[in-house]
Amino acid sequence: AVVSTQSTGSSLMGSSRLPFIAAQEDFFPRFVGLIQTKNGTPIVGLFTMGTLATFWVWPTDLSGLIRYVGFLSWAWWGLCFSAVPGLRLTMPDYPRTFKVFLPVTFFACAGSLYLVIGPFFESPVKCAAWLGVAAVGIPIYYGFVDEKQTCKGWMNWLLKRLSMWLGAKL
Repeated sequence: AVVSTQSTGSSLMGSSRLPFIAAQEDFFPRFVGLIQTKNGTPIVGLFTMGTLATFWVWPTDLSGLIRYVGFLSWAWWGLCFSAVPGLRLTMPDYPRTFKVFLPVTFFACAGSLYLVIGPFFESPVKCAAWLGVAAVGIPIYYGFVDEKQTCKGWMNWLLKRLSMWLGAKL
């Protein structure tokens, strides 16, 4: 019992630092990197990790989370596999370190397509929700990570309001 209590405590302290550092590097919104002034701990990062973990496991169970990660991983790999023939057609003279035999990419695309479409027949609502949650990352990327900072104006406005509201609550 003592070991699991210590493990839980160290996991909590370590996991709260991940979103804190990600916010400092502009991969997460800046308010996630706020430090609690009394103890000097990244409590907003801890709440962020707890909320995200609860959000991912709450609708189903751990096996649902594993299915979600597998589904989105294969969707991502399928997009990567399909980029190979697409880039070969659009940029044929571009220098490449090595070339992948095109039938291999078509076979990999077909396999990933099977692994992505299969879950849609099993539970289409969940899969659509998973894609919707993953799509939330697109404006976050363009607001914080993209060097052109395409969405920076409205993201800063939104986060300024959210930071003021969180500051009043904490």
